[in-house]
Amino acid sequence: MTVAPALLLAGGAEGPSNVVEWFTDLENRASEAPIWENLWLTVWHSALATTIVVVLAVPTAVLLAHHRRGELVATWFVNIGRAIPTVTVLGLLVIASLRNGFGLEPWPIIIALVLLGLPPTFANTYAGVRGVDPSAVGAARAMGLTHGQIRRRIEVPLALPLIIAGIRTATVQIIATEPLAAFFGGEGLGAYLRAGLSRRDFVEVQAAALMVAVVAIGAELLLLLIGRLVTPKGVRIATHERRAARRPREGPITVAPST
Repeated sequence: MTVAPALLLAGGAEGPSNVVEWFTDLENRASEAPIWENLWLTVWHSALATTIVVVLAVPTAVLLAHHRRGELVATWFVNIGRAIPTVTVLGLLVIASLRNGFGLEPWPIIIALVLLGLPPTFANTYAGVRGVDPSAVGAARAMGLTHGQIRRRIEVPLALPLIIAGIRTATVQIIATEPLAAFFGGEGLGAYLRAGLSRRDFVEVQAAALMVAVVAIGAELLLLLIGRLVTPKGVRIATHERRAARRPREGPITVAPST
């Protein structure tokens, strides 16, 4: 059975006919948790998962990259992490959690999101530290700085743009994936996706997708601002100059004189 295209933009006969009406129609959402409650759950799950990812991935990648070790293990870890579907991990964790009496939330979804966010954060951090100019590291060693001081004062500041970019990528992926928890008995913004699909209420599905997109874009902009604030000015200028140098330059068009 096919669905008429108009149904994708309109709700049922008794429900809201567009997304704006859905947000203002409290009566139709009486059987579901308030928007702010589900929004908070999604933000909390995503923020906790991102924090764990940063705590685990960044120091480990910085240490391995500084000592030029573990490149093969790092590549294997990143590739394996990207190959395993998050929904498979989540399903297995939910089953294990229920069998051991831990319930549905929040740990299965948190662990699944952490496993999703580790590869991009680890890969960017590792690449950023490995890509630091060796002459800068050599000069720091000549000045008598220890390994820890070199990591903190030289390598991490110079690699910050790439590290922050990896965290941004992981955060957006985590926020976009968090609604899957609702399909395994959890709550959050995914609850509206689950309810909308079960009732074929495509307006509710659109509203849920819009809220997830807004949260992801908001997190992206916030991390962009944080990255700008924590990255040293000299590093920002050097990064912009490198990007400008990579752009193709358009010179004046010259025409050879005819003979």
